[in-house]
Amino acid sequence: MSERIKLTQGTGPTALHYEIIPVGNDWLILLTGGDAHIGCTAIGDDGRLCSYTPQSHKDDALAIPLAKKISQTFSCICTVVAGFHLDGITRAEIAVVVANADMGMVRILKVIGEKIDQKK
Repeated sequence: MSERIKLTQGTGPTALHYEIIPVGNDWLILLTGGDAHIGCTAIGDDGRLCSYTPQSHKDDALAIPLAKKISQTFSCICTVVAGFHLDGITRAEIAVVVANADMGMVRILKVIGEKIDQKK
């Protein structure tokens, strides 16, 4: 079994939780927060992308950029399964979640880059 890496970005109800799983040369990311669920699956393949978002979910805003960026940066396949839900979320809280996602992406890129460098 490959090493799983767990990261949390942010605090409180707007925190995002990541589980990063290497799968050979590819990556599987589980991104959750609030009431966790499966709200989008996005697959990046060296920058190309496909995704599925169940009706009434908006988790593609979290999954798609991450899958695309990881696949482009590391020329790999990256699958992101994302689900974040917070009842009564405010515009200010949405902005915090988006900022957490941006900062989380930076951290994940660093972690994956370090793991790839360790393999060399």
